[in-house]
Amino acid sequence: MLRFLFIIIGSLAFTAGIYAQQTVTGKVTTADGEQIPGVNIMLRGTNLGTITDLDGNYSIQVPKGGGELEFRMVGMTTVYKFVESGIVNVVMEDDSKNLEEIVVVGYGTQTRSRMTTSISKLNSKTLESMPRANAASALQGTIAGLQVSHNTGQPGATPTMVLRGGTSWDGTGELLVLIDGVESSFYALNPEDIESVEVLKDAASTAIYGARSANGVVLITTKKGKAGQSSINYTYKFGINKRRKGYDYLNAHDYIYYNRLAVKNYTEVTGRNNFDKGFLNGISGGFGTGNNTTNSPFTTQILTDANRYLLSQPGWYQMPDPINPSQTLIYMDNQMNELFYQNSTVNDHYLSFDGGNEQGT
Repeated sequence: MLRFLFIIIGSLAFTAGIYAQQTVTGKVTTADGEQIPGVNIMLRGTNLGTITDLDGNYSIQVPKGGGELEFRMVGMTTVYKFVESGIVNVVMEDDSKNLEEIVVVGYGTQTRSRMTTSISKLNSKTLESMPRANAASALQGTIAGLQVSHNTGQPGATPTMVLRGGTSWDGTGELLVLIDGVESSFYALNPEDIESVEVLKDAASTAIYGARSANGVVLITTKKGKAGQSSINYTYKFGINKRRKGYDYLNAHDYIYYNRLAVKNYTEVTGRNNFDKGFLNGISGGFGTGNNTTNSPFTTQILTDANRYLLSQPGWYQMPDPINPSQTLIYMDNQMNELFYQNSTVNDHYLSFDGGNEQGT
């Protein structure tokens, strides 16, 4: 009986030791004093835990003997603190091993680890990897969900950019482009002046720009000087454009002959002469006789004493008019594909100076 009594007393003492607890409170902040909500706090070796509120405050019950608290949050360095008193304040730092990339948003800059919105960033290293006539071409194949289409072969032309299939029924919708916060475009923007390019994709990241941002936003940050240092930069790029092999086109004689004959047949079949003024006697199509030597592909004209001297010039020929054989046409046998497509070289020189001090850069 006495032994049984000792067992009961020992069990009660052991139970009382387990459930003897103390309340530990504190605040979790950054090195700048900013409160951090949502930090997970666990008593190591147990299932006891809590999270910080919107003001970074927390409260947790721990055994009377103390213990070690673990403070964990995504993007922050995990902190371990031993409970030595009833108040345990913690300062957490950004995890340098995590995404520390600075991203420009509509209301300033943020680290990548703090962001939950869909933003893609293109830095200056990608822009420097190869020469491009237009900075927008650098986004092709580098930003997920962004379609970059070149609508013309003109050097330096700005391509069309559509994000996530566009917002229109036809799959179009131009992005809003902001350069250092000012609405602009990629036209005449020197790629060497760009520090970074951010593409804001979803509604959360573009909401600050209103309805204009429905198709997405491109934020371009240009290079700036750094306080305490000055530098001179020179970049030279050289490129060669080779003429592509084109198609075999009709020569000037066949082009004029068959087109004038087609208009004649149209008039005979339909009884209408609505094409005569523009295509036969005017300058439309290049086979009308109202052409001159300055703005016509083949300068097609009716031979007269006033222009007969042209036949002595290189490239000029004559032919009977298929519509009226009693008159003679003269034309210049231009090879239009030879005029349009030629080999060319590109020389790009870039010279910049930057610097600054504490007052400005």
